[in-house]
Amino acid sequence: MSKENNIDPYDSFLMVPGPTIVDSRVRNVMSNNQMGHLSEEFTEDFVKLLELSKKLFGTKNASPFVITGSGTIAMEATVLSLLEKNNTGLILDTGYFAQRFGQMLDCYSINSNTLPFDFGSHADPDVLKSELNKNNYDAVFITHVDTSSTVMNNISDLVKVVKDSGSLAIVDSVCGVGGCELYFDKLGADVVLTTSQKAIGSVPGAGLMMLSQNAIDLLENRKSIIPSYYLNLKKWKVHMDNPKTYVATPAIQVMVALKTALEIIMEEGLENRWNRHKKVAQAVHAGIDSLGLDFVAEENYRAYTVTGFHVPKGKAISIQSELKSRFNVEVASGFGDMKNDSIRVGHMANIGHNEVGRFLNGLESILSEYDNTIKKGTVVDAISQILK
Repeated sequence: MSKENNIDPYDSFLMVPGPTIVDSRVRNVMSNNQMGHLSEEFTEDFVKLLELSKKLFGTKNASPFVITGSGTIAMEATVLSLLEKNNTGLILDTGYFAQRFGQMLDCYSINSNTLPFDFGSHADPDVLKSELNKNNYDAVFITHVDTSSTVMNNISDLVKVVKDSGSLAIVDSVCGVGGCELYFDKLGADVVLTTSQKAIGSVPGAGLMMLSQNAIDLLENRKSIIPSYYLNLKKWKVHMDNPKTYVATPAIQVMVALKTALEIIMEEGLENRWNRHKKVAQAVHAGIDSLGLDFVAEENYRAYTVTGFHVPKGKAISIQSELKSRFNVEVASGFGDMKNDSIRVGHMANIGHNEVGRFLNGLESILSEYDNTIKKGTVVDAISQILK
């Protein structure tokens, strides 16, 4: 499952929940000479990018959108373009990034309701089904991997419940696409969205959306005017169908870098990449478990791209600092109330054996200074067979 990548060993091992380490081919593209945004050269690159996006999402029939911005751009453009003021949305709350959908709906005076789940717990399809049997919603917002709680929801089961109810199924897979199995056509969602700088392994700056024909029909036939220029997917649909048209100047190097990252993914093979992420996650989980640490996300719903775990109370910031200063590994602290007592580590895109080993050995060394029962080599024993 090992992957050869072009990563400078002297670089800091960036293992936060995004952005991620990028391949040298992606970095090199960012320094190429500027080209015109309506040039034949860039138009050809963008057409290839759209084609590669469909392969990445596992679709033959859906409509791809790639616009300059971020995952947030993709989220807000979806909300604003597909829902109207008389609509109602349901948010499955499994963490902070799910809650942001509610904030966006509020911004545009679109009615919403939240179905809350305990922090670290998955969204239960049976609970969702019960809610949808009681109340009607035009759209349900599902987070695939929430980087705050590090929960990975079973989106197949959730989307099926939503579609059986007749609602739109909108999936935020910002920290999933490229690192977790996802076939858009098989999934049956109306929208799946992501961003360039997470499991895809490119630089920040592009939001990607895939819309079903049902979502496109809804977009084209909505009754009210979309109250935005830039977030208007109707305008962007014209551009995606014909990239020679103009809506706004894109971040040209970002788009070409994204195309390069997608080419690298296709060279590896999408299923090979998913399996690699799963193996790396298993190693991270085994190493953390061997050190006697508890996870933030419940068992069987821990993400393949990011992991949250508890550390000795009040020690998170100092452990985070020591990992960076002593071992050149940069991780993130826990979220919200857990900031001082937990850590989140990203293990997506180009993260492989070396990075996982450096992180876990560093963590073991630091924790052994707090707890003398932790023996040297604990994590090596735990992960050696997994990464063999």
